[in-house]
Amino acid sequence: MDILVSVFLMGLLGGVHCLGMCGGVVAMLTAGLDPETRSNPKKVALFHLNYNIGRILSYILMGLVFGMLGAILSQTLQMNLFDKALRIFSGVLMIMVGLYIANWSSGIQILEKIGAKFWAILQPFSKRFLPIKDLKGAFFTGLLWGGIPCGLVYSALSFAIVSGSAAQGGLIMLAFGLGTLPSLLIMASLSTQLTHWIKKPWVRKTSGLFIIGLGIAALWMPINSMINTNLHGHNNSSQYIIKSKDHMNALMPNMHKPKSINTFEKPTDLDYLT
Repeated sequence: MDILVSVFLMGLLGGVHCLGMCGGVVAMLTAGLDPETRSNPKKVALFHLNYNIGRILSYILMGLVFGMLGAILSQTLQMNLFDKALRIFSGVLMIMVGLYIANWSSGIQILEKIGAKFWAILQPFSKRFLPIKDLKGAFFTGLLWGGIPCGLVYSALSFAIVSGSAAQGGLIMLAFGLGTLPSLLIMASLSTQLTHWIKKPWVRKTSGLFIIGLGIAALWMPINSMINTNLHGHNNSSQYIIKSKDHMNALMPNMHKPKSINTFEKPTDLDYLT
C-alpha cells in the first residue's frame, strides 16, 4: 500500500514535469479538433477524458508486463539480493526525477533518450488517428501517448517490476496514472495560466523536494532490510556458538576440569609394624 501511495504522489507532484513533456501534445490535440467541437467545452472535456483513459490503460498494460517480468526473474534467479538491488534502483530513479523537476539535475534524461527509440516505433501508428475526428480516435491516440519517453513513467515502472506479480504491477501503474490525471485534465483548459504558474521556481523546487523525499523513503526500505538481515544473521551465529559450547560442555563435563593429583593416606603405627 505504501508503494501505491508513493507512486500516486509522484504522479501528482510530477505535474510540473508533465507540462513540459505533454503540454505540447495537449495543445496539438485540442487544436486538431474541428471548430464546432472546440467551441463546446463539454465535448472538448470528453475528448481529453478519452485521451487520458487510453493513456492510463497503456500504463496499466506496461505495469502488467513489467510486473510479470519481475515475477519471472524472482522465481528463476531466486536472488534476494537482486530484488533489493532493483528496489534501491527504483528509489534512486525517483530521486533523479525529483532533481530533474527541481531543475537541479538532468540525469534522468539519459533514460528518456533510450525510451525515445521505442517511441520512434510507435509514433508512425499515431499518425493514423490524426487529426482526431471521434472519441474512438481520441482513445487510441491516448493509448499510444503512453509510450512517449518520460522519466516519471520509467520510475513508476521500476516499482512495477519489483512488485512480484503482474496484477500488482498493473495496480501500481494505475495509481501512478491517476496521480497524473488532474494536472493533464486541468492543462487542457487552463494551459496558459497553468504554464505561467508552474514555471515559477519555487513550485518546481517544492514539487522536486517532495519527490526526492519519497525516493529517499523508498531507498531506505531495502537498505534497512539488508541491515536488519545482517544483524539478525550475526546474532544467530553468536547464539549458535554459545549453544555449541554449552552442548560440548554437557557431553564432556570433565574435559576442562584439572586432573586430580593422587595422594596417600598418612601411615599408621600398624603400617610401620608391618
